[in-house]
Amino acid sequence: MMRSTLRAALASFFALTLITFTLPAAAQDEDAGTPAPSADLDAGAAPPPTTAAPAAEPDAGAPKPTAEDGAPVGHAAPPTEAATRGQGPVRVGLEVIAQYSYRAFDGPGNNKTWFHTFDVPRVHAAVEGELDKARGRVVLEATRSASEGSLVGVAGDSLVLRVREAYGAYRVATPLEISAGVIPTLTVPNLDGTWMLRAVAPSGLEANGLMTPADLGAKARVDLPRGYGWIAAAAYNGEGYTSRELNRGKTFEGAVEVHPLPDGALRPLGIFGSYVAGSTGTSRARADRVTGGLVWQGERVRAGAYLTHAWGVAQLGTQRTILASAFVRVEPLPRLLFGARLDHVVRDVETEPNDFLTSIWGSAGYRVALPVETFLALTRSIPTKRAQSELPGSDAWDLRAVLRVVF
Repeated sequence: MMRSTLRAALASFFALTLITFTLPAAAQDEDAGTPAPSADLDAGAAPPPTTAAPAAEPDAGAPKPTAEDGAPVGHAAPPTEAATRGQGPVRVGLEVIAQYSYRAFDGPGNNKTWFHTFDVPRVHAAVEGELDKARGRVVLEATRSASEGSLVGVAGDSLVLRVREAYGAYRVATPLEISAGVIPTLTVPNLDGTWMLRAVAPSGLEANGLMTPADLGAKARVDLPRGYGWIAAAAYNGEGYTSRELNRGKTFEGAVEVHPLPDGALRPLGIFGSYVAGSTGTSRARADRVTGGLVWQGERVRAGAYLTHAWGVAQLGTQRTILASAFVRVEPLPRLLFGARLDHVVRDVETEPNDFLTSIWGSAGYRVALPVETFLALTRSIPTKRAQSELPGSDAWDLRAVLRVVF
């Protein structure tokens, strides 16, 4: 009963907020279509000609992005970047992250071993189109045909394509856009797009299986006026884009990012918060999450710190997990990229401090050209004894050479 009341209150809050910001903007759009009285006309001047001037070329005078340009200020980068950098009503693009990794493991009883491999952790092919107030986007993603822990899938364990995003969107009014299909969720893409180092590591929420970056559902997003941020609400199946729905329950997510000082040097500073109420699996195991933190979305410096409290992990609806994460990305000189991140996961709050995992990342990179970035990344994972026994290979050093290409 309490959870139902909380969900209803959250839905009412986001609906009221959407109406509050949408109606004034729609009224402004209607007013903009009505010519205002002109002082010159009142003075007896001749009315302006009704023939419209020739429209300028779409990209006339618009500077094209270069490898020296900084990151977007005051907001996150797109959740997937393939086909987002081109011009025209229809764009086609791709993103490939390729890497070589060397991993050294410390096992129980001082048992040490190592492993190295070439891999492509991310391959995206995308097409995006827009016309007037409508747009659509489809992203195909390469993945192994067998699930984690399996050795045999399609044609051995080949890389196969699956749908990562596939949605249609319509801008109802200037600040409000609605979308439906396989859509990016609200929390993971925003945090990944703030750090902008997905080539180094995915979000801790995604890596620890607490949240997914996309799901089947629908959402509405309102951009607050004058760059004050955004607010959004969404409903999903709850199983993520990699699985079909397994129960009749649905997952609801609400998120808001507020930039309190959008007009000055503190424009990159934002306060982010989200709440997820849902279930997962055939048993409808509880899957609720509360996330809150600060972000700094600057041109040369991007950083953030957040805390997530999760009720329910996988099929264990009573297990509680806490994730604390802090990250920074610095571009001291154009093209030169440095990054660092620390994740601390209390895997089971009831057994804390005996069951946690701490991971530290450090990376140095160089943008060879606008589409090409290279990185050298070092990771150290430090588990407790209980976490190590349940996660074999988690006590490890990882050194990777990474190449990222995106168009």
